[in-house]
Amino acid sequence: MVSSTFPKETRMKSSVRHLVMALGLVSIGLAIGAAGIYVGETDDAPGAALIGILLMITALALGVKTARRKT
Repeated sequence: MVSSTFPKETRMKSSVRHLVMALGLVSIGLAIGAAGIYVGETDDAPGAALIGILLMITALALGVKTARRKT
């Protein structure tokens, strides 16, 4: 059995903080990705659209990783 030096309330706050950080990462990534796709479509620059899609995928992956973090 592993004992923790932190009280139970601190651990719960940490998990809530991770969830908020994950939601923030995902929402910022989606906004930047959507802007990149929009610029790529309006300016006829397929590279910008691809960068927007890659940014959205990366932000989603980082958000999931942050949300699943144990500590």
